[in-house]
Amino acid sequence: MEPDPQSTDADQGRAEDRINAFQRGGGPFVAAVEATRMPMVVTDPTVSGNPIVYVNQSFIDLFSYSREEVLGQNYFFLAGPDTDPEVERHIRAAMMADEPLDLEVPLRAKDGREVWAAQFVSPVHDDQGRVIQHFASFWDITRRVRAERRARRLNVVLESRVRERTQELQTELDRRRALEGVLTESVREKDKLLGQRSVLLHEVNHRAKNSIAMAISMLRLQMARQGDSGVSEALENAIQRLDHLARIHELLYRQDSNDVQSVDMAGYLTELCQNFGHLRSPQDQRIELISDADDITLDVDRAINVALIAGEAITNALKHAFPDKRRGAVRVGLHQEGGDVLLSIEDNGVGLPATRRQGSMGMRLIEGMAQSLNGTLASKGHRGTQIEVQFPLSGRNNPAG
Repeated sequence: MEPDPQSTDADQGRAEDRINAFQRGGGPFVAAVEATRMPMVVTDPTVSGNPIVYVNQSFIDLFSYSREEVLGQNYFFLAGPDTDPEVERHIRAAMMADEPLDLEVPLRAKDGREVWAAQFVSPVHDDQGRVIQHFASFWDITRRVRAERRARRLNVVLESRVRERTQELQTELDRRRALEGVLTESVREKDKLLGQRSVLLHEVNHRAKNSIAMAISMLRLQMARQGDSGVSEALENAIQRLDHLARIHELLYRQDSNDVQSVDMAGYLTELCQNFGHLRSPQDQRIELISDADDITLDVDRAINVALIAGEAITNALKHAFPDKRRGAVRVGLHQEGGDVLLSIEDNGVGLPATRRQGSMGMRLIEGMAQSLNGTLASKGHRGTQIEVQFPLSGRNNPAG
């Protein structure tokens, strides 16, 4: 049925009269609402369509409409293409039930911008309890909604990075032939746990430490059953390297920093050196371990590589550089030199032998970790031993690949 033109004109006329009357008689209320930063409107439910009879300047600033374009409108005209049609139904139902309503809805400004608003609608009664106005306020929550969207996207990226990191760990552990069966099962267990934890990288390091500890226990059982001294020595070397890797992960998951993607290397190397006390007896204090590092922050991957290099070099020094109960010191340094970082491990022990043993597992590990850092390795040992690895601070990929 077509609307009656005369009835429509009469409703429009009454709406305009209400707007004018509200503007004239609002008094201090209008002045106060006009001064607030919260967008607000007042509608008149006694007129068909419940038109807006008052709008403050903050509302106009937020949605970019002029006052003339807003007055007389029903504020559902702000609904955007993403607005749930049920929102209007809920609001109308609350108005008919004479109840306040609090909703978060996506709206559209005049220029097409998406504006998320926390919308509060409350009825206003006269002395006889009749609803004569609806008061609506809009709190702009667009930044919060966008931040939540960004957080969800970052969670997806982080989940991908966790999966990639897990695969890298599995590949690295698979290279250790003597531990392949035990460590593969450990990685599978860790993969299952990582699938349930999207952002807790501290938990990843904790689980890695526990898994490596399990592998160490099983290797010790295997070593106890060995009668071959050569096999026992190889297993003991593997146990010590796994123990060092476990201590590295323990330091990572015990970080106090909320930034689980980067490591403060000064504190990290200091604690790493302190942990090497397990290679000495409590009474043996003849060898001093010294950490000397600049205020450098590295991502977790490169921090682990640095720790593995330092740990391998420190272990070799404690085992071979100070025979016959010689006293001495091992110094671990990490310093920035322009756009590079220089890692050095030096001792004042007996130095390297005249004929070096080629292809040792320790040196191969150090060379591999240096390559992972896109760094260069140098060593010398005439008076004492010095190992240096220089690598880029930025962690950029090696273009020569």
